[in-house]
Amino acid sequence: MPRIEIERIEQAEDLAERSTESFDRIAFAERALELVRPPRTTVAICEGARQVKVVAGRQWGKEPDARWAVVSVPRDASRRAIAAAVLALHDGRRRPWALDVLVSALAPSHPARVSGAA
Repeated sequence: MPRIEIERIEQAEDLAERSTESFDRIAFAERALELVRPPRTTVAICEGARQVKVVAGRQWGKEPDARWAVVSVPRDASRRAIAAAVLALHDGRRRPWALDVLVSALAPSHPARVSGAA
């Protein structure tokens, strides 16, 4: 099972990823959550201190598969770290392609570049 340990380490590194880019990280997490829509999960997003952190558990008093989750997002979190945390809420499996799709779907739109006539 060494592969499982390697994946856990990689996930921890992803969530610790930092960025100096200026953007609204909480709004980014909310948009990512809208795209992922974890089934039967109530999610709270708050500002964190050191790294993106996800805490989740069973929502007692509801149906057996109902869950709650809290996503903590620090002021210097990278887009990739936030997207990875939100994506992990869906089913807990790592899917690199899904992470790439999510990050690109939420990338800031840039005006089209106009090149000179040839």
